[in-house]
Amino acid sequence: MTRKTINRLIGYGILTFMAGIILGLSVSKYFQIFIILGSLSSFLGTFYFFKTVNLREEFRKNPKDDILTYFWNAIVFKFWTFTFLIMMIMSIILILRVGFIE
Repeated sequence: MTRKTINRLIGYGILTFMAGIILGLSVSKYFQIFIILGSLSSFLGTFYFFKTVNLREEFRKNPKDDILTYFWNAIVFKFWTFTFLIMMIMSIILILRVGFIE
């Protein structure tokens, strides 16, 4: 799987997850199925990311980049993705345990 496809799986998964939360809590509880679909997409993308990437190379600073670019590209994006994955796990556990969130 290419790097672009992996990034799309994770990115569209997060967008679908967020749409599921917003629409599921404001419009209809049945839109919360998008929470599960978005989570599965992001988990699949994260699985392929860890399967194909060398973490030492991933967090290495490119000599052409300044420190702020390195900080945003290498650290902040991955931190926010990890934060969303934790939210996704908690939401799926809540949906499976309690049912649809009212």
